[in-house]
Amino acid sequence: MPYRPINKCLPVTMDIRLQHRYSDIGTDLSRCTHFNKIEVLRLLQLHYMLTKENTVPMDKFQFIQFMDIFLGLRNVDAIDKIFLLSCKTNKELTGPEFVKVLSMVLKGTLPDLINFCFEVYTEMVRSPKYIKKEDVLLMAKRNSMKMCKLMNMEEYDQSFVDFVMAELDKDRDSRISLEDYRNAVHENVAWLQFLGPILPSSSRKEAFMKLFTNRPYINNIQTTAAAMTRKNRESTARMKSTASQIDIASSTSFSSDSTGLMINRGTPQGTMSRRNQAVSDGNYLTLF
Repeated sequence: MPYRPINKCLPVTMDIRLQHRYSDIGTDLSRCTHFNKIEVLRLLQLHYMLTKENTVPMDKFQFIQFMDIFLGLRNVDAIDKIFLLSCKTNKELTGPEFVKVLSMVLKGTLPDLINFCFEVYTEMVRSPKYIKKEDVLLMAKRNSMKMCKLMNMEEYDQSFVDFVMAELDKDRDSRISLEDYRNAVHENVAWLQFLGPILPSSSRKEAFMKLFTNRPYINNIQTTAAAMTRKNRESTARMKSTASQIDIASSTSFSSDSTGLMINRGTPQGTMSRRNQAVSDGNYLTLF
């Protein structure tokens, strides 16, 4: 079989050696991640280069640097928990673990991301199953300190907590379960990262993926959100139609923008409003 370079940044002999080394694990990872084998091999080689040709492990500090430089994610508390949750074998991030965590944060499906983000949040508040009201307040204060250190944000933080609990804690037990969180995200995807950023922005995901693949970037979250929005609108229309047939005014209303990524419920100062837009210009730059 003729030689096909995987990484043009490495000498040919090294590239060939690494292709042979990672061939089997590349096949296995391509079956359990959202990457194909070539993409897996390139990411494994990236891990190899970032760890100084495997002479040092990818520790927490290196992972934090990687997430900052390559993906623009600077929420150190969240990255710390992502690192701990990803290190299944030891205290360092191996090549396969590196590929798996990138598969989740770059191309994870919404159902998987709901479980992933909730697990990160519960690790951050050190509560394995629930996010309590006091945890939401604590996280709000942390985010306020990062955003505005000179202003008194206590009143705002309490308003934020009251709003979050009213929207997510439907059973009024003063805590948010995974089911509460899942239901809220299904209603509006903006709730996915309501306690601070865990995932890179759409534009940073696309920019990074251009380094190792020429496949077009697809925003799985945005696509799923749009599908859910259509489903919810159709469900609401059916409910209104049924109610009108029996001469009962429908009390159900649904409000969401076309992307499903915007909360428009009168949040304090509009701080929960955000849009996550995919950028695609068709030009794929690659270092490999």
